[in-house]
Amino acid sequence: MPVNSTGEQNRVAGRDFNENKIRIDQFDGRHTINVSLPEKEEDKRPLVKAQRKELNSLVTAIAEADGSEAFIIWQKVHAEVGVNCIGDMTVNHYRTTVSFLQAMLDRCKEKDASKALVGLLLRNSENNEIRQKLIRYYHIHFGTGRLNDLTRSQLQLALSWLDQQRHETTSSPTVPNKPARFSILELLHNYPIEIAAIFISGVLLGTFIF
Repeated sequence: MPVNSTGEQNRVAGRDFNENKIRIDQFDGRHTINVSLPEKEEDKRPLVKAQRKELNSLVTAIAEADGSEAFIIWQKVHAEVGVNCIGDMTVNHYRTTVSFLQAMLDRCKEKDASKALVGLLLRNSENNEIRQKLIRYYHIHFGTGRLNDLTRSQLQLALSWLDQQRHETTSSPTVPNKPARFSILELLHNYPIEIAAIFISGVLLGTFIF
């Protein structure tokens, strides 16, 4: 049976009614409707075997990438979700824990990639002149000369710039050195013996010929 509620003073009471059949014909700004929805109940079931296995796999991967002990990572996890041990964790904690561990693993991978880029930059800038230019590039573009303070993308930009500099240096043609030119006075001052020998040889040769 449909239940209609009309008019400002009318009220509908009863323990059982069909909400889809209620109709409000008149409503203005003087009325406020508060709708309370039941809070989602937490799933307090303990973690299942597959969930524990997934968490342990993530912790192992982080420990290998970071070089730290697994129990230290677990301590961070327990502090993050507010439990004392994995036995206290419930299904409700699972998604939060996975997101937390995945973020830790991503940071470890980022750190690993940055370390490899730093190694490449150092090996490819052993020449002191190139190294000074590279340090200047760091300061101009990133505001610091410390490689460990640079992000992965910044290190990639620096490596690209270094490769370009090395390519330009090797591809530029070598200009031959022009022979030095000396005036007569400089020749007499720098090579007196040689000039005297040539002069005497010329005199003797002229005497012999004529």
